Formats: sequence, C-alpha cells, structure tokens
Amino acid sequence: MRCAAAEIKRAATGRAFLFAAGAAWLCVLAGAFSSVFKILESGLCAFGEHRTVFLRALNGDAILFGLPIIAAAPFAASFAEDVKSGFSKLCLARTSKGSYIAGKGLAAGLSGGLAAALGLAAAYLTLFLLLSPFEYRGGQAPPQVIPKILTGLLTFFLCGCFWAEFGLCASALTVNVHLAYASPFIAYYLLIILQERYLRAELMLNPRNWLTIAGDRPLKGWSCPILVLLLTCLLFLAFLPVGRRRLGDDTIKRRVCGRERSAKRLEKRIVRSRVSPRKSGGLAVGLHEIFAAVRYDLSTWRGSVRVLLTFALAFILCFLLSDKAASFAFSVRAPMQAFEPFIWTFGDANSVLMISLLLILLFADIPYLGAGTPYYLVRMRRRTWALGQVVYVLLATLIYVAFIFAVTTLICMKNSFIGNKWSETAAILGYSGAGSRIVLPALIKTLEMSRPYQCAAAVFALMAGYTLVLSLVMLLVKLRRGRGAGIIAAFVFSLFGFLLNPELIKALFRISDEELYKARVAVGWLSPLNHATYHMHSFGWDLLPKLWQTYLFFGVLSVILVFLIIRAMRKYSFNFLGTEEA
Repeated sequence: MRCAAAEIKRAATGRAFLFAAGAAWLCVLAGAFSSVFKILESGLCAFGEHRTVFLRALNGDAILFGLPIIAAAPFAASFAEDVKSGFSKLCLARTSKGSYIAGKGLAAGLSGGLAAALGLAAAYLTLFLLLSPFEYRGGQAPPQVIPKILTGLLTFFLCGCFWAEFGLCASALTVNVHLAYASPFIAYYLLIILQERYLRAELMLNPRNWLTIAGDRPLKGWSCPILVLLLTCLLFLAFLPVGRRRLGDDTIKRRVCGRERSAKRLEKRIVRSRVSPRKSGGLAVGLHEIFAAVRYDLSTWRGSVRVLLTFALAFILCFLLSDKAASFAFSVRAPMQAFEPFIWTFGDANSVLMISLLLILLFADIPYLGAGTPYYLVRMRRRTWALGQVVYVLLATLIYVAFIFAVTTLICMKNSFIGNKWSETAAILGYSGAGSRIVLPALIKTLEMSRPYQCAAAVFALMAGYTLVLSLVMLLVKLRRGRGAGIIAAFVFSLFGFLLNPELIKALFRISDEELYKARVAVGWLSPLNHATYHMHSFGWDLLPKLWQTYLFFGVLSVILVFLIIRAMRKYSFNFLGTEEA
C-alpha cells in the first residue's frame, strides 16, 4: 500500500496531471461557449440554467473526443519511462515487483479518472460563477438534474480510468512511451468506426455512447458505469502479468538480444544491397545504387511507431472526413458508388489540406541518417544518395495516398456498389443542392462530364501531385536550413494554400460576384492547394486550369524542387549522433 500511495502521489502532483485537468476544463467550456455567450448577451436566464448548460456541454464533441488523450496524459507512460530509463531498478530495490506493478496500475487509472473529474468539476464551478448572477430567481423550481450531473461525473471518472489503463497496457506491451498517449485515442476512434459503419445496432460498442447521458439505460442508468468499471478491472488485471514480464530478470538480456538482432538485420540489408565502393558507373549501376538507398529507407518502417501512428491517424481522419457522405447516404437510404466517398471527401480543398499535414509526421526523419547511411555515402555519390531520398519520398507519398484511397473506399463499402456509374445519392447531392448545404462538392458538371472511375483517378492524381510537392519542399528546406525549418516550411506551404481561398477572400474583403470570379480564377492558377481541388478546374466553362495543365504544373514544380535538392546536397553537413537506428 505504501508503494501504491507513493505512486498515486507522484501521479496526482505532476505537471501532466494539472495539464490534463486544465484540458478537461477547457473542453467543457468550449462546449458551453455558445450557450454562455447567448445568456451573457441577453442578460437573463432561468434559475438553475448553469446546470442545464453544463449537462449539454458534457455531450459536446470537444470533451467526448478529447477524453482518451486527457486520461492518458498524467501517468499512462510512467511504466515505460521507468523501464527505459532504469528508474524501475531503484524502485525494485525498495519494494517487491507485485507492489510496484500494482501501484503503477492503480496510480495510472486513478490519475486519468481524477484529471477528467476534477476538470469537469472546475468547469461546473466556472459556469456557476459566470451564470448565477444572470439567473432569474422566481417562484419556479430549478431543474432536477443534479443526479444526472453526478452520474455524468462518475461515468467520466470511470472512462478516464479505463483509457488511462488502456494506454498503460499498450505502452507496457511495447515499452514505448508514444503508444501510451496515442493508443487510447486510436482505439477510441476504431470502436466508433466499427459501430457506426458496420454494427449500428450495437450501441454499447461505441465508447462515445458510454458518456452520453441522454436516454434511458438498463439498470436505471447504471449499465454504462458498471460496464466501464468491469473493463477497467480487466485491463488492470491484464497489466499485472505484462508488467511483471517486463520487469523480469531477463529484461536486460532481451534488450541486448534485440540490439544484436537489429545489427544483424542491418548487416543483411547492406549485404543484399550489394553496393560496391564505386565513384562512377553506368546507368544501371546508378539506378541500382538509388534503389538500394530507397530499400534501406523503406526498411526503417518496420517497427516504427511514428509510421504506425501516421497511418492510424490517417485512417481516423478518413473516417471523420467521409462521415458527412456516409451519413447522408444512410439518411436517404440510397447506396453509393464505391469511389464516391473518396471523390466527395477529397474533392474539397480543406480535406486535402488536412490529410496532407500528416505527411509532416511521416517524413519527420528525412533525410534519414541511420546506422547504415554512412555505408551508402562512402560507396556512392551524394547526388545518387539524394536521388534515393527523392525516390523514397515519391514512393512513400504514393503509398500514403493509395492508403487514403483504399481506407475511404473500404469504410463505406457496406452501402456501396462497384459499377462505373453515379449513384442515386450522387444525383440527390448534385441536382437538389443538398451537396452545397452539407459542404460536399458533388457538382452537376462533375456528374455530367465524367464517370466515377475517371473522376476518382483524377482526384487521386491531384492529391498525389500536391502531397509530393509538399514533401519535396519540406526535404529541400531541411537540407538547407535544418529539420525544424523544414517542418515550418511545410506548415507555411499549407497555410499559403489555405489563405488563397476564394470564399475566404470574399468574406475578408467583401467583394462583388464579378470580382469574386476574377479572384477565383487567380487563386485557381496561383495556389497549389486549389490545383489539387477537382472542382477548381475548367471543364470548358471558365478560365480555370484544365486537368492536364495542373498535372504539368505539379510535374514542372517537382522537377525544379528535385534539381534544387541535388544542389543543396552538395553543401549538406551530415551529423551522425550515434549508431542506433531511429
């Protein structure tokens, strides 16, 4: 018990705990902002209105989707951090393995639940202080919602415990700190996707439904808290043997063996590449050296948490972006063509922008300087190695865009068909104007002048061209100014495309329709993001760029960037900080 108390004290007094509680507080207030603003503007509200506003805020998207991250932030990564840093050895010299592991499990779960509950309680107090002076204290009785509020706080506490334990178990299985924060968020969305797209009748499978208080529940509303409590206990019991195994006497031996296996894998990669120490050679030798460098870079994806997180977050983002199309098709009870969700989702500039930002995470390590990089650099020219990096970026970008295409198609496949013709849902969206109301670019000219296969191929090519240019810009600036500057350049490139938006220009400068048309044509030619947007092209009706002109634009821009990358490689200073692979 003394060890558990020490761990709980360590978890509840850290900065991460305060940060998580503050994040929960902000999420609830964000969900209540519109209601609070209306009340402050009118200057009067019903007695006890702060309770009703708080209940509505508990069902807001901010707190519902932020809870897994908030719960994992305080202490879910502590076990992996202790094992990797060796701090666990100092603890085991003063207590037993069982006490240490049980203390970690209890501290992680309680800290996650308490951070969420304290943040919600602070938000309730804030709403009371803000709104109670405006409440009209007449003869009416206040709404009887206190039991619902207490049930909601308890449910959020238990869900916080559950997601913290989930992150603890995931990080203990892999001894990886990043998975402690990412795995609850990813699992949360995967369960939502599974329930909303495939198992709509299984409401309890959706973790968002655990937190919604509205509606009758079995066992007088206590079914969700009991279910979450049982799941949390199961995760705690599952963590005990996992943690004991990680703290076994052969932990150091496994680490040494793991490093030896990594070294042997690196040696096999180098032997398979068969790159001889030549200073010059023919075209075949040059191509062989380029693809040897590409194979080495792609091989680093194996076991990379960064790559896993990139594709997992892309999967979740595809679900969120395609939700409007899938929900509309479900509401009108009409099927979709298999590629229509991809066309409608990524025919929009904002969706292309959001999905392309994940490439910053995927290419955070380019140019890759691993343990095998010096081997290649002494056996080939810098120019050849630079071309290898460029080809790696090209292949990785194509793999990423193909993954986006496949995921967006598969998660909507339950209500789709494969034929090359537009669906009834597309006709409703295009001809009734419903597409513009729910912000889906299902335009009439798209339906009349193309087919789904042709349109999907064009959207795929536009996305690939834009994301490739973004990746090459990041690589070029990294070679010239460093890694931090490359990431900033990628964000600036994305921001440039976001600001050159016709609707944003119209809202800011209040221009007429004629001037808006001129601005639309100008930004259609100047902005790479608008080039990547399918409906921002001319189909014989206006002066916007044609599709072949956009393909030429991205091609020429990519060639220029490759040329500048090769020139930048001449002055690039290689810094190898160690022999461990990233």
